[in-house]
Parts: sequence; structure tokens; C-alpha cells
Amino acid sequence: MFHLTRYKYWFFLVSAVVIVPGLLALIFWGLNLGIDFTGGDIRYLRFANEVSSTQVQKVYEANGAQDVQVYVLTDAKGSIPAQQYAYITFTRPFGKNEEAAVKSLLADPKYKLPNATVAGQNYSQTTAGSDTGLMVVTFDKPVTAAQIEAALKTLPPTDAPPVGSTTTTPTPTTGKTATPAATGTAAATATPAATATASATGTPGATATPTPATSSVTYPIAVKNVTLGSSPRILEVQTQTFLSDATEAKIIATLTNNHGPVYQVEQDSANPSLAQTQTLKAVGAVALAAVAILLYIGLAFRRVGSLRRAFRFGTSAIIALLHDVLVVLGLWAIFGHFLGFKVDTVFLTAVLTVIGFSVHDTIVVFDRIRENLSRRTSESFETIVDASLIQTMTRSLNTSLTVLFTLAALTLFGGESIREFTLALLIGIASGTYSSIFNASMILVVWENKEYRSWFRRKPAAPASQLGKRELAGTRA
Repeated sequence: MFHLTRYKYWFFLVSAVVIVPGLLALIFWGLNLGIDFTGGDIRYLRFANEVSSTQVQKVYEANGAQDVQVYVLTDAKGSIPAQQYAYITFTRPFGKNEEAAVKSLLADPKYKLPNATVAGQNYSQTTAGSDTGLMVVTFDKPVTAAQIEAALKTLPPTDAPPVGSTTTTPTPTTGKTATPAATGTAAATATPAATATASATGTPGATATPTPATSSVTYPIAVKNVTLGSSPRILEVQTQTFLSDATEAKIIATLTNNHGPVYQVEQDSANPSLAQTQTLKAVGAVALAAVAILLYIGLAFRRVGSLRRAFRFGTSAIIALLHDVLVVLGLWAIFGHFLGFKVDTVFLTAVLTVIGFSVHDTIVVFDRIRENLSRRTSESFETIVDASLIQTMTRSLNTSLTVLFTLAALTLFGGESIREFTLALLIGIASGTYSSIFNASMILVVWENKEYRSWFRRKPAAPASQLGKRELAGTRA
């Protein structure tokens, strides 16, 4: 039988070689925390044309956004082909009433258009230096830009955009403002009698309200162009900078000028105080999992001889678990420094999954040791551990390798949004397989034999009688 326990300190050395650089990286560089733990803004953008994540990232960084990460997502409405997304650009910003009018025109039976649904809109944006508006409409059947332009050839004057959505203050047409201004001046300079006469003969609405309400002001508007989509993707932009409305409007304007129509599907933000709470919860989750595992193993292995020995089994499993966590965290500190990898809630999910997988593999080995302890009472503890490892190694390796092959394929060929998650799982499960076989059981052997007592103890000097014999033997030689 092959005696693995003879090489336990070599196995410990391999683990140290992997863990120590990561620990140094954690100490000097720390983890590159993501938006979930630091706070920031999240934007979901949909483009009419194909745009790379790098192009979007550069625009955000050029406008002062820090630690920008761009992920490519699959649209929840992926059943609608990209070509059935119509990006309608107007000659000026538009309002809610105009939006309703456009919907009505697209649904008019005389234009014979497919069923249309408004997917989103930018009531006011800047395109090529001028204020425009954008409406994104989906159709349930293929449609051409010419059909849409024909239906929207004549549009009613638009109302003002909703408050907070304009990039500049719109200027109403001259015809709408001349009369109220003149009426206001006349009322101010006329005599009291004249004012009474004017009130009796003038237009009641004009004299009662010298300055008309914004909602009553309308502006001429037309369709500037219609672009049918070619990109089915949504780009998720995460930045650890809280962007102002003006900055976001400038970014959208730059993206529109460089890459064609784009609209913001959704926006979100992560609060720094919530991020700190999330960090504490993450640490608490790992600690709670470790305590629960220790209690469970202590209860499950209570028949290995004594409660103290059961505690050794549980503690050895926890040490192997921490080994795997440190391997993943250390490598992530290195990857975060050189490759920009982030630590977020998805990474935390991967770490917790690694913990569960590692303990599962360790328990399989420990359970066989427990069985052999009751069967092979005349053999030494090292021999029992060696036999248990040989008996369970095939099962452990087969189970782990099937998972590792799948994770390797997902890491190499999967989507960009899950690559860091699958890589963390790949590293953690590989480490868990190693630690459950070559670390957890070896720690148990060292503890059982109390070998740790001699680690830092100096070797006793040889007796004088033995030294004399050695010198005499040397002389005779």
C-alpha cells in the first residue's frame, strides 16, 4: 500500500507555496472591492448598433467615472429580434402628450403597421450638438424604417419634456409668447379705468395669466431619422463613481454621436452604507458556515473514540476549508491588482460554494477513516488514514474532475459576465480537492500523533559516551 502520510510535510509545503504569495498580496494590495461593497452607479444601456464594452468603458472613464466595469448581458426580451427594435430620433425634445400621439399614430390601422410597444425613451438628449429626443419602439413583426417614417410624417406640436429630463431649457415659438407679453405690458401701463375696460373687452385667459403655464406651450416637431436595431445585447455599466444627471447626459450624448442611437434601459445605485453592511454580512456568513460545519462534524463523528477526537476531525476540516478560502482570496488579490478582477456578491457566492464543496469532499474521506477505525483496531492511525485515502481517492477525483472540466469549459467559452465567477469556482474546487486529500487528513495525523510538539524543540545533544565511541571509530578508520 502506498503511504501518503509519509509525505505530509511536502503536501504542506505545496500549500504554503500557493498561499503565501496570496497572503502577501492581501496584506500589501488588498482586495479590489466591487460596487457591491464600495457603492456607485449601475447603468443598463441598449444600442441600436454593435458596440464593444471597451468602447463604452473608455467614454465613461473620459468623463470622470472611476473603476468602470462593462458586462454584456442577454436581453430579457431576447425573443424579439434586434431588427424589430426601431430607434426613432426627433428633431427636438418631446413630452408625455407627444409620446401618446406617436403611439396612437403607430397603432392607426390605415398605416398597416405591426403591433408596437414603446420599450423606452430619452425625452431630451443631445445629438451632434443639438437637442433631440429618442423613442425606442418594438414591433411584433418585421417592419421597415420607411413604413415608420410614413406613419409619423406629420406630428402634432409637442409639449415640454417632463421636469428633470431636459438638457437645456426649450425656447417656445414666437407666436405663442408674443400675445401674453404684450397683454402683460398693456395691463401694467394703463390707467385704472382703462384696465377695467380692458378686463371687460379683452380675452379673459390672456389678461388673467400674463405668463402662460409650461404645459400649455407647444413646439413644432418632426422625425429626424429612424434606425432599425442590429444589436440584441444590453451593456451593464458599473462604476464606483456617483454620476450626476449632467454627466450622464454628456456620456449618452457622446455615445450617441460616436455609435448611433442608445437609450438607458434602467439605472440603479449602490449605497455606501449598504455596502458596508454587505461586507459585514459576508464575513458573518463565512464565520457562521465554519461554526455550523464544526458542530455538525463534531456531532456526526462523536463515535470515533471520544469527543476530543471528534473535535479534531471537525477542526481539521475547518483548517482545510480556510486553506481553500485563502487560496481563492489570495489569488483574487493578485488578479485584482494586475487584471482588475472585482470582489462582489457574485464572488462571495463562489466562495461559499467552494466552502460547501470542500467540506463535502473532506467528510467523504473522514467518514471512511471513521469506519476503518472501528474495523482495523490493530493498525496504526497512519496506516488507517493511508488505507482510507486510497479507498476514497478514486471517488473524490472522479467527482471533482467532472466539475472541473465543466467549469473550465464555462471559463474559456462562457459569457464574459460569468467568467470571473466560474474561474473562482474552478480555483476553489481544485484547491478543495487537494486539501481534502492531502491536507485535512494529514493535519489529523499530525494532531493525533502530537507531532507538533517537536516542531520548535531543539534536538538533544548526543551523550558524551556516544561521542567518544564515534571519535574512537574515526581513529581506527
